[in-house]
Amino acid sequence: MNSTIRKIFTTINSIGQLPKKIIVHGLQLANGLLIVALILFFINSSIYNFDYNITFITFVMAKTGLTIFAEAIIGGLLVDYFIKKV
Repeated sequence: MNSTIRKIFTTINSIGQLPKKIIVHGLQLANGLLIVALILFFINSSIYNFDYNITFITFVMAKTGLTIFAEAIIGGLLVDYFIKKV
């Protein structure tokens, strides 16, 4: 188990600068969207008494945040793979 974790950390540390930037900025954007969606959810549940439009916007923002989260990680790893391959 310890060697598996060590392999994961060495692989992550060997990622190039451009893929790291793609992953970091993508995760920042995804976290920002998720935080805004969470704030809208709490505002909707406390002030607006569950307005349907705000509920829909909150759901779409959370879904988009999770999609960007996955795309940033996968995209960064693919860019790293193609840079190392060429």
